Amino acid sequence: MARGITKKNKIFTCWSGESSKKIATELKSLLERKIFSGTGLICFVSELDIASGTDWWNKIQRELKTSKIGILCITKENLSAPWIYFEAGAMVAHGVRTIPLLINCHGDRLEKTPINRNHRVDFHSKQQFIKMIVDINDAMSLQNVSKENLEATAEQKYSLIKDKLKDTLSDLKDTRIFNLRYIYPDHVETVKINTIYVSAPMESIGDNDYEDLQVYASSSLRRALQKIGFSDVLSPLFEIDTKGVFDGHTKAINSNFGALKHVDSILAIYPEKVPTSTLVEIGYGIALCKRLVIFHKPELPFMLKEAGKTIKHVKTFQYNKYSDITNVIRANGMHIFEGIDDSD
Repeated sequence: MARGITKKNKIFTCWSGESSKKIATELKSLLERKIFSGTGLICFVSELDIASGTDWWNKIQRELKTSKIGILCITKENLSAPWIYFEAGAMVAHGVRTIPLLINCHGDRLEKTPINRNHRVDFHSKQQFIKMIVDINDAMSLQNVSKENLEATAEQKYSLIKDKLKDTLSDLKDTRIFNLRYIYPDHVETVKINTIYVSAPMESIGDNDYEDLQVYASSSLRRALQKIGFSDVLSPLFEIDTKGVFDGHTKAINSNFGALKHVDSILAIYPEKVPTSTLVEIGYGIALCKRLVIFHKPELPFMLKEAGKTIKHVKTFQYNKYSDITNVIRANGMHIFEGIDDSD
């Protein structure tokens, strides 16, 4: 420890996300005002204890250095939040005893995280919560009372904080963790930069229209995309010579969604107002935050009408003939597939 820095009776409470912040705030109130009132305990919560205009970074660093205990308020919402693990690492560096407090979050979720080895506390276990209070008192020598008396106080106040947080706890209970395994197909785990998937109707348009679209996509469009910097241009249009000739729907699904998940960009052509797999692929691309450009002739379906204005990674363009698509690509280059330009 650096010279001049002394550990105080201070708990550094780490949060990330609205639910976690509410829990940290109520925990501060409970510890400072209800359980350890009059002992001089400070429970630092950044949202509440950093004044406006203060250098927040240096303030947090100072608070960490002078804290004896750190509590990480971990919920389903912030399991992957970098800030939680950054502050956990800083606590370790400064010799701060670190307690992961799990709220509506199973301990198994920490198995592949940097704090897996820390003894965790399940907020929903009254016994574990009471033990945490006793351990805090032992570590800081806050109250000269018997263990039985402190446990009785902690049990009473435990009911109080659960009641204060009942709405937050209810919301968390109804929340499921977004698990990447559920994004089909689960064997695709990487994205290759500067690759693009061309999506267009196949069975839902007429034979002549399909042949014209296939010729255009396989030649002019593919060359234009390669010229502006795409190393791979993928599309089932390039593979199927005759409309309606498929190796099987299962193979097509596996192939198409695998390619969609692996690329970083999608170009969708929507020439007719018809139910088509292109709309499914557009929805998939939006959900995975792909760089998505939609070229359309008719009015887009209701949910996509304003997508180009409201979803940062989506752009929409109306076209009359296929050469319009090529011209837009040539005029804009790779910039057409990037997010909103801050200089605009």
